[in-house]
Amino acid sequence: MFDLETIRPIAVCICTYRRPLQLQRLLNTLAVLERPAGTRFVIVNNDRDDEQTRVLVQNFRNACGAPVSYVVETRPGLSAARNAAIGAARAAGAGSVAWLDDDEWPSGQWLMKLIDVQQRTGAAVVGGPVCPVFESGEAPAAKYRSLWSVQKGRLRGLTYVYCTCNCLIDLAAVAFLGDEPFSSAFGFTGGEDVVLFRRLYAAGIKMAWSDEAIVFEDIPGERATFAWLRRRWYRMGNIGVRCERAAPVGEPFRPLPKTLLLALRLVAYPLLHPRVFRMPRLWLLEAERIRGRLASHAGFVMMQYGRETAGQQQCAY
Repeated sequence: MFDLETIRPIAVCICTYRRPLQLQRLLNTLAVLERPAGTRFVIVNNDRDDEQTRVLVQNFRNACGAPVSYVVETRPGLSAARNAAIGAARAAGAGSVAWLDDDEWPSGQWLMKLIDVQQRTGAAVVGGPVCPVFESGEAPAAKYRSLWSVQKGRLRGLTYVYCTCNCLIDLAAVAFLGDEPFSSAFGFTGGEDVVLFRRLYAAGIKMAWSDEAIVFEDIPGERATFAWLRRRWYRMGNIGVRCERAAPVGEPFRPLPKTLLLALRLVAYPLLHPRVFRMPRLWLLEAERIRGRLASHAGFVMMQYGRETAGQQQCAY
């Protein structure tokens, strides 16, 4: 086990938008989280300063016994919210930031497990798995449930952390990206975290993984459907093209040739990925991903988090 005295202060960061029930569950869990003495928390409300969220934060501040920064970021979009969290963490003297989404909750030793791997490997970025928790009676077939999870990634043979839903980042590693490391160009589409991690990867920043740093994610009934999963894979393809253009990592093909090769490969996809014979819907999901990429090349961008006209609400984080 690592020496707690040598750990620089860590800020656990949460960005939230109109999810009071989920946020309360997360804060209740964080209040009893095992953590180093120097840990502080940053909560960014990417909306107006509403009383309900303020009360939740104040109750959490009283319960956790640690410094809590509450930031209201009225500029819409995930990039603005995440950059505000980074700014608050730096202002509070944090050396690292740990990220969670507001519809998640960590296991009791989540943060300690991330820190342990960071200390043992010297990695500036450490990620961990996100396990889906389905509503009673709403879970998909068991063989497909892993498609809702976040698992260890690899890029060109190296461990690759690709999202902020469960990770620990040394702030010194992102200093070269300036005061706003999350690109505003991806604020409404999502993918701002993918671009960040691709830029870190391209800069040679070491990444590692902890299978024991487990986080759980709430999957409501409307998201536990194959139709939702198809939209998600379409979005992954649509954003993927823009991420590859914004943050190249020395891949062998540029985005358009890559898309064309993926489309050609689709014909033989079951032969290249035998698990399709057990999970045939993977073939259709891959087709959706390619369709999303083709749409991106044609100039169509999916606004996953766009705030629209009156009566329409931004997709929650």
